[in-house]
Amino acid sequence: MSHYMTALAMKQKGLKPAAKIVLYWLADHHNGETNRCFPSLARLADLCEMSKRSVQTQLDHLAEQGLIKKSLAWRDDGQQTSNNYELLLEGVQDLLCGVEKSATLPMQDLLGNNLVSSNQGSQRRARALPDDWVPNDKNIDDAIKRGFSDKEISHEAEQFRNYHHAKGSKFKVWDAAWRTWLGNSRKFAQASTARSRGATDSLLAGFGSYANKYGN
Repeated sequence: MSHYMTALAMKQKGLKPAAKIVLYWLADHHNGETNRCFPSLARLADLCEMSKRSVQTQLDHLAEQGLIKKSLAWRDDGQQTSNNYELLLEGVQDLLCGVEKSATLPMQDLLGNNLVSSNQGSQRRARALPDDWVPNDKNIDDAIKRGFSDKEISHEAEQFRNYHHAKGSKFKVWDAAWRTWLGNSRKFAQASTARSRGATDSLLAGFGSYANKYGN
C-alpha cells in the first residue's frame, strides 16, 4: 500500500467518481521501487465493486486523461499476465525527483501542507479545511490503529470533508479534529448497534409474552 500515492490520487481534479475509485485502488498497489502498479483486472474489479468491463472502461479513460500509462506484461513462457500501470499523477514526478535530490527535504514541500501533519498547531490560527483535503499518512495510520479498513477510511474521509466544508468549521490542528472524528464514528457505530440489539430484544420479548398468553 502507498498512502502517498492514494492521497495524490484523491487530489486529482475533474474525474467522475467511478474513475477516481479505480485510480485510488490502482494507486494503492503502487510499487515505490519501480513506480509501477500491476494489480490484476479481477482484483481491481473486486476492490472497486465493479464489473471487469467497467474497470477496463475507467482505466482506458484514465489513460486518455494522461493520468496513467498502461503497458502489456508477459510471463517467461510467452503468455500475457496482468498489465503494468505507471502513475502519471500531478505531483508524482515532483515527489520522486525531490526524494532523489534531497532526503532531508520536508515532505510538506513535496506533497503540500494538507498531506502531512504539523506539530506547529499552537502557532497557527484556526483555518478552514482545505477544499482538496485528503487524509495524510499520519491520518491514515491513526485510522488503521483504530481498526478502520481501507474502505472505511475512504468513507470517513469523505464524510469528514463534506461535514466540515458544509459547516464552515475552523481548527488550528485538523489532524486532531480527524482523530476526534474517528473516535466519535466508532462510538456512534457502537451505540447504533446497541440500540438495534435492544430493539430486537424488546421485540422478541414482546413476542414471547404474546405467545405465552395466547399460544396453544
